[in-house]
Amino acid sequence: MIAVPRNMAKRDLLNLRSRAIVISLALTLVFFVPMASAFDTDGDGFDDSADDCPVAFGNSTVDRDGCPDRDGDGTSDRNDPWVIQAGGFLEDNRQSMSDGQSVSLFNHDGSKYLTVEDTGGWGSSNGWLRIWDTTSKVLLKSVEFSGYAVHDADWSADGMFVAAVTDNDELLAYYSSNVTPLFSVSTDVGSGDQPNEVAFSPDGSMIAVVVGRSGSSATAGEVQIYNAMNGSEITAFDPGSDSRFYSVDWSPDGSRILIGGREDVYIYNTGSWNVNRTINSNRGTINAVAWSPDGNNIAACEAWEGSGARARLYDVASGIEEWAYTTSTSCQDITFSPDSTQVVVAHSYYNSDGASLRIFQVDASSPTIVDTMSAPRPGGCTSSGGGNNCGTIYGVDWHPDGDYIISAHGRNDEGIFHWIVDPDIDNDGVLNADDAFPEDPTQWNDTDNDGFGDNPAPANEPDECPNVAGTSTEDRFGCLDTDGDGWSDLNDAYPNDEYQWADADGDGYPDNAEDTREPNPYGGVDRLPNNPTQWADFDLDGYGDNFANSSWVSIRPSDWPGILITTMTPNQLNDIDVFPTDTEQWNDSDGDWYGDEQFTSRSDGCIYVFGDSIWDRLACYDTDGDGWSDPDDNWPACRDGTGTGDAFIDDPSQWCDADGDGFGDNASGTNGDACPGFNGNSSIDRTGCKDTDGDGYSDAGDPFPSDATQWLDRDGDGCGDNDNGNNPDLFKDDPSQCGDRDGDGHGDYPVGDNGDWFPDEITQWYDFDLDGFGDNFDNASWVLDRNQSWPGVYIENAYEPDLCPTLYGEMEGETTRGCPDTDQDGIADNEDAYPNDPMRSSDRDGDGYADDPLAAQKDDCPDTFGTSYKGNTYGCIDSDGDGWADTRDDFPDVATQWKDTDGDSYGDNWGNSSWNTTRETNWPGDFIIDAELADAFPNDIT
Repeated sequence: MIAVPRNMAKRDLLNLRSRAIVISLALTLVFFVPMASAFDTDGDGFDDSADDCPVAFGNSTVDRDGCPDRDGDGTSDRNDPWVIQAGGFLEDNRQSMSDGQSVSLFNHDGSKYLTVEDTGGWGSSNGWLRIWDTTSKVLLKSVEFSGYAVHDADWSADGMFVAAVTDNDELLAYYSSNVTPLFSVSTDVGSGDQPNEVAFSPDGSMIAVVVGRSGSSATAGEVQIYNAMNGSEITAFDPGSDSRFYSVDWSPDGSRILIGGREDVYIYNTGSWNVNRTINSNRGTINAVAWSPDGNNIAACEAWEGSGARARLYDVASGIEEWAYTTSTSCQDITFSPDSTQVVVAHSYYNSDGASLRIFQVDASSPTIVDTMSAPRPGGCTSSGGGNNCGTIYGVDWHPDGDYIISAHGRNDEGIFHWIVDPDIDNDGVLNADDAFPEDPTQWNDTDNDGFGDNPAPANEPDECPNVAGTSTEDRFGCLDTDGDGWSDLNDAYPNDEYQWADADGDGYPDNAEDTREPNPYGGVDRLPNNPTQWADFDLDGYGDNFANSSWVSIRPSDWPGILITTMTPNQLNDIDVFPTDTEQWNDSDGDWYGDEQFTSRSDGCIYVFGDSIWDRLACYDTDGDGWSDPDDNWPACRDGTGTGDAFIDDPSQWCDADGDGFGDNASGTNGDACPGFNGNSSIDRTGCKDTDGDGYSDAGDPFPSDATQWLDRDGDGCGDNDNGNNPDLFKDDPSQCGDRDGDGHGDYPVGDNGDWFPDEITQWYDFDLDGFGDNFDNASWVLDRNQSWPGVYIENAYEPDLCPTLYGEMEGETTRGCPDTDQDGIADNEDAYPNDPMRSSDRDGDGYADDPLAAQKDDCPDTFGTSYKGNTYGCIDSDGDGWADTRDDFPDVATQWKDTDGDSYGDNWGNSSWNTTRETNWPGDFIIDAELADAFPNDIT
């Protein structure tokens, strides 16, 4: 064999033999070309939308469409399994070897198997690929890889070729018949990488190699796809940029490829080589992945790596994990049974799962172990019990016939272990191969090959027609069933109708109520198969729609199902549904059209009493017709927080008294309780509220909640309006007044129009100027003489009337009472000529000069009006108005002269301005313009 660089095929492949191989593969490819629509991925003629196994070619049609069906009976392999479901595998043969075995795989028909070995024991670098005969265990062919370990190997789908990957970073392909090399190609993508697993595509046209890191510092890794004929690379990609890939498998139809990485599982579409789905719920390295033969499940096998490893099962369509088994040691390999019903897991060497194979049921909600096969497990594989002496199972595969498993063991107990199902698994003395029912110890013969045993009861499913193949299962097993409904023709009232088989009551309506055909060929099905007067049950409550009481014809709604049948027997009457459209009700003992069945939306609260209540309970007696039932011993009234019956059976406007105060909770009803959550006794302003003083008015509406004699206060002044009560309000509309001690009709408070400033004096009530003297007067003559704008009225014998009612005054005299004395001189302002001057008060002659002796300008003529003011003479007559009193004026009638110093009858004053410079400055007189009788020489009489 000549090794060629990656992406380059060997030049000498075009020989005759290779051309034959090309033709063979081409024919294979033709076989796999889809013949259906573009949406039929697996090409089995079932569109993906209707195909129950869209990535696995299949021909099933009975239970599922388009799924693998090995025996062609229409039922898919998964529901018609040939693998023993109870397990029962026994060790049949052990090929002990001196070196560790890492791979064991059957070819397509199970006639051969290959193994991979490392010479020198665990960790050796010399590898072997061997091909064995399955039956004889004879070695047929082998290839030695001197100096290199073989990491994985695989068969082509037709068994014609094998391929292997080594730690020399190469992929090698061989003819399986003679291990002649087909090609070799480098898988190297950089330092620190290694090919971990290899897998042929289902049609044999491609080989997938997953490359991952060979050390913790390495970064190179990818998935490589090669042409299976010449080794040329088709594509390469790095899912998730992970660079760490350890396992690979193809979907059954080759349209998808499954890749196990570091914690992630990737599904890629092989047409476009783009990602279809990523599942990242795993932990650690994914040592192995597997795709179920029917394409609906994938399995992943995790390395332990210091925390619990798991074998996981996923649904392909959704990517949802269906179950996960936590192992005590690394999960090394995993594969499905050929019928997709089970999966076998190979474990490493440690603890409870060490050195074991475990078989699990696929269709389970949690990990369900079917069988366990173990190599020797010294000390239980625990570290304290000799676990280091336990072996590791590196590889496992399931034979196509389902009864045979091989496993590759290394580390200890090196070799290939062969496991077969117990030859008589049911222990009935008949070998599985000869036993028509290998898992049923009560049956072993099936003369007519109809799947039912010849042994009679009490054997399981005894064939009552053992010489005639039949499919009946309901009345008898294994008899002719023309219409395939499970009932033998002998006992089938409708032998040619697969939907019906009996009419027990002979009413013409067949008994199978699951017959949903529309229109039904019999007019309907019999919902009450043992009552000839009933057949329809519209509401499916088990009671018939027909009725026997003719009076109901006018009462029942016209659209209700059922007809009148008056010939029913007493027992048949029990099947009548009084309420044919209500699935919860069917009987009505008291005839009030409410059903007897309790705990439903229309249950009769009083089954044997005709009634029409609707609110608290249905159809009980309701005296006042308000919808609330009358209470009884078992149904207390709605009172004091208990019961729901009518607390007021004669009042249709009330029904509940939750606080038990005798007033109904309906606010708009008779005596409606204004305080429904409080037991109250008020009855006038509001009913049923707190009334502390018991006067009938609620505390909230009673201004005097603690005084039973008062309850209203119209003006809000704190005095009650009840004249006969405590502290009555004599002024009900005046918030400023309440009482009137002196009975004068004016309130005792000195405010407002009705206020009394003299609450204890009946003749006085107002004091306009607030000086303490009342405005009312007692002098009848004043009625007309008094200023009409002044406040006050005439009151006979009025007490201390204010003589100055509009002016504040403190005078108390009879003639000055209530008048002001501004200057505080003891003389009232109204009698004080000088009210602002305490030194003056009298001016008898009214000339403006005070009569008072201490006045600064005392009137020298107090009884004579005068205007004099000069010469210290005030208030005397001044005839010429020159300011000098006539008694002191030498010229009393000449206004420009008043003094004649020299007595010559000429006055001292002058009016000629020219004299101003000639007169002596010491001369008497003043310059007065136009002065008369001027004396040129006032000091000279001559």
